[in-house]
Amino acid sequence: MVKKCAQYNIGIRRIATDDGSFLLQLLFTIAVISAGIFFQLNVLQWAAVALLSSFFLFTGFYRSAAHLLASYDDSITWDQAVRIKAMSNIVVAFTAGITIFSFLMIFMPKINQLL
Repeated sequence: MVKKCAQYNIGIRRIATDDGSFLLQLLFTIAVISAGIFFQLNVLQWAAVALLSSFFLFTGFYRSAAHLLASYDDSITWDQAVRIKAMSNIVVAFTAGITIFSFLMIFMPKINQLL
């Protein structure tokens, strides 16, 4: 996939400009990091936030690259493109669910203490 993305000039800049959902994931990650600074997370919580955020961003980046590659590559048939897009969306949705659930487990006790 990397060689094909390089062949069609699909890189970080193109993913950031052509796919708004990756930018939403990036803004969500920035908001989580800001909340972590505000709530003064401990080292274990920061490690969990860093691991989950990087996994969440990686799957979003991979999904965006797969979508763009399916759009630009003529050797991929329409049926294959639909399957590629569906599978990548499922992976991102699953990762987002795990990430949000874990972030709630990390941040809810801190929010309850604040209230």
